[in-house]
Amino acid sequence: MPLHRAVLEIILSKPEGVTESKLLETLKKEYGIEASASELYNVLMKYELNGLIYVEYVGKEFLVKLTPQALQQFIA
Repeated sequence: MPLHRAVLEIILSKPEGVTESKLLETLKKEYGIEASASELYNVLMKYELNGLIYVEYVGKEFLVKLTPQALQQFIA
């Protein structure tokens, strides 16, 4: 499974948001994908530029959430 698809599935399964460390952990545990931080940031940046997600700083890491428009599009 491509990294971008796995990331999207994880984000969709956590509409309340997911931290960057939890995202990397889930990728490794459930999908067998060991992504570097730069690979993850590249995917997240593409999704953010396309309006699917937004990223907040929470402490020392990011919290990734679906935008309200994406939430309606994917969940509805």
